[in-house]
Amino acid sequence: MKPAKKPAKPWERPKGKRRKKPAKPGPVDVSRRYTLPAAVLEEIKKAAPEYRSNGRVLQVAMELLIRMDPPPAPSPHPEEMARMTYRLPRRTVDLIEELAKTQYNNDRPQVFAAGMKAIKMKKIK
Repeated sequence: MKPAKKPAKPWERPKGKRRKKPAKPGPVDVSRRYTLPAAVLEEIKKAAPEYRSNGRVLQVAMELLIRMDPPPAPSPHPEEMARMTYRLPRRTVDLIEELAKTQYNNDRPQVFAAGMKAIKMKKIK
């Protein structure tokens, strides 16, 4: 007569298959290239360590800007412009477009400048 087999311990059993989470439709973040004033670009880079990344600075700035009533006035058009690519949530990209159309006469650089003004404000109305 053969001795009975001991049941396998949990760490000795074969691992079961793990199920993957269902994929969300479309990318969560998108990469966009924007032309913005060089001074604003420097301000974004200075604020980035506090917010973890350049894209996060822009996300916070746009969320503040969309909630402000009235938003900061457009600044005079700067001479020096720079192009930069940012990885942003889709909502932030939509907010930039919406603000440019409704508040800043389709001028995206003005939206970025106003966003940085909003971040630097001590008291937001």
